[in-house]
Amino acid sequence: MSEFLTAHEATLRSGVFFGLLLALLLVERWRPRRRQHVRWRHFFGNLGIGVGNSVLLRVLVPGGLVVVALSGQHAGLMARIDLPLWMEFIGCLILLDLSLYWQHRLFHRLPFFWAFHSAHHGDRTLNVSSALRFHPGEALLSFIIKAATIWLLGAPVAAVIAFEVLLNGAAMFNHTNWSLGRFDAVLQKLIVTPDMHRLHHSRQEAEAQHNFGFFLSVWDRLFASYQAEPQQDHSDIELGLADMPDDGWRATLKQPLKLLR
Repeated sequence: MSEFLTAHEATLRSGVFFGLLLALLLVERWRPRRRQHVRWRHFFGNLGIGVGNSVLLRVLVPGGLVVVALSGQHAGLMARIDLPLWMEFIGCLILLDLSLYWQHRLFHRLPFFWAFHSAHHGDRTLNVSSALRFHPGEALLSFIIKAATIWLLGAPVAAVIAFEVLLNGAAMFNHTNWSLGRFDAVLQKLIVTPDMHRLHHSRQEAEAQHNFGFFLSVWDRLFASYQAEPQQDHSDIELGLADMPDDGWRATLKQPLKLLR
């Protein structure tokens, strides 16, 4: 299985990515949660940032996290505890999701990391393309943290590829402007949903300091950062940042320079 996933990694990731992007783009127009106008220029600006980040990481680290996984297979935690492969696979997916939860909290807590992560929170029209809107500096910092976690775990290659596909898909899903009705609250018992994550993008600081999870919602419940409902109705939540009135791609790339100088 590892050989198959490694050989077809690019095809698998791009297929899932573009397939989900198109599907979620359609559903947020079919059943939107909020009335908001997303200009095509804005959508393609976010898309361009996401594609640019992928290209940058491929150039800087050919082979990406798969190479990291291959180098750490005999040195990490999984090599020491000798679990069955299926348990390693599931265990690493869960632990990688947990690491992203704490990474996300760290990016909100420390000013240096927030300078880069704030570019993501500047989007005032949360939609599926918002999942791609991360500053290149944050993409690189996130890659380093994920690489270190994968190496320390000694995560199997199959788990790393599955995790990257899952992460991309979950990010697009929970940024989508999609009304799931009562089903959203049901899903929140297990995974992060659009309503749950939208609250995290609230301009109110108290709400933005909740719901840090990417895929599993259990971490927010376990570490007391879960908030089920916003103070206002979801249709009235003010999104974006007060100190970032322009949410275009140029302002997104300049945001860290403004905060770090």
